[in-house]
Amino acid sequence: MKSLFLPVFFLLSWKAFAQNPEKIVQQQLDAYNRQDLKAFVETYSDTVEIYSFPNAKPRVLTKKDLENDYGSLFKKFPQNFAALHGRIIQGNYVIDKEYITGRGQEFSATAIYLVEKGLIRKVWFLR
Repeated sequence: MKSLFLPVFFLLSWKAFAQNPEKIVQQQLDAYNRQDLKAFVETYSDTVEIYSFPNAKPRVLTKKDLENDYGSLFKKFPQNFAALHGRIIQGNYVIDKEYITGRGQEFSATAIYLVEKGLIRKVWFLR
């Protein structure tokens, strides 16, 4: 019984780690800053709701939409970079305070990510 318990325990632990909300959001931020479009899009669920505060109505995007939107952004602003200035994790929510540079105008932004099943499902941007 012990010989079965340890592999199952480690498998379940790895799965929990892989679905850690902070980990997936960090992967997303790292891919964004590398402008690695494929890795960036892989951190999102098949459909994602993106809110731009104070708009109450989200943009519902597919992964293809994300590829198009962020592909254009990365092409237009090759020096685009989001520096992480603070992070709060609350359950499945990750709240990042970011400072954006490389777009001609620098600005601060807050992003609130909801992670479900190991992928980003909703994002709220406050600027």
